[in-house]
Amino acid sequence: MIGIYQDSFKQYLEDNLGEFKLSVRNIITKCPWCEFGQEKDHYHLYISLEAPIFHCFHAGCEKGGKLNKFLSKIAGHDVSDAFIDKEKVAEYKSKKVFEQKTGTQVILPKIRRGGFPRKELYLNKRLMFANIPSTSIKGLVFDVHDFINVNKIVVDETLFKLRDYLHENFVGFLTEHGSTVIFRNVDHSHSMKFFKLKVNWGPFLDYYKLNGISKKSSKIVLSEGIFDIFSEHIYDTLNIKKEVNLYACALSSKYIGLIQSIVFHEQLFRPDVVILSDQGIDKEYYSRMKYYNKHIINSLTVYYNKTGKDFNDTPVTPVQVKI
Repeated sequence: MIGIYQDSFKQYLEDNLGEFKLSVRNIITKCPWCEFGQEKDHYHLYISLEAPIFHCFHAGCEKGGKLNKFLSKIAGHDVSDAFIDKEKVAEYKSKKVFEQKTGTQVILPKIRRGGFPRKELYLNKRLMFANIPSTSIKGLVFDVHDFINVNKIVVDETLFKLRDYLHENFVGFLTEHGSTVIFRNVDHSHSMKFFKLKVNWGPFLDYYKLNGISKKSSKIVLSEGIFDIFSEHIYDTLNIKKEVNLYACALSSKYIGLIQSIVFHEQLFRPDVVILSDQGIDKEYYSRMKYYNKHIINSLTVYYNKTGKDFNDTPVTPVQVKI
């Protein structure tokens, strides 16, 4: 088996499109719409190994959707039943845990109320005392030692030096596809504000996600920091919550990488993007971003917090900038 596909799928791709590459979660191959007949070092069509979906990231192509569309383009009709193992598809859909590159489960230690009072207080403050139990927050990591031990994470020199400090002072959030734990320091006075612990490799930038209300909408809300999307998700200062499909962040201002990852994993093509911007990023940065990526983005709206550095600073006074 290759993910959810029969072994014969490999030969089919080679016979019809030529050589392909395998990553942990995707098959990377030639796009039959925009790259057929071309020879390149790197092709742009990604086929998920966990769901029968695909997307081409070549500028100006944007083809994507369910695998039967891709196979129909090659064969002239749908031959997906010959290659897709439906039991494997159901197995992936039913998973309640993340998977590492090794195939083992990424296990989240149980959050014990009162076990880490400093971390709980920090979390409550950052969530503006919204009365959200820490036990209900997705991907939350308090016990760093337990997380490292139970997942058999390799402790290199850097992690060896930081491990005790992370355990005592950092709150972690496991990203959507289990590749990274984003740690934030509860000690505001320390120069080391955050730390990223790599758990797994993936072809796309991973992200932390909160679900929106409208799953049929193409509107996504992005920010650099986790607590920005938490604050907006809770308090809806933009008054758009009913229209939002999802909120996401990657602890980075590399929004194009984040959008590409969301497009592929969430199957949201040409999304309407809303960015909760830090004050330090000017409008021109977003104008250039949209201009060079208009094949990926349908619309881009940026908000700044007039009364703070970002959207986790209170009070929040949103100022809209249409790009």
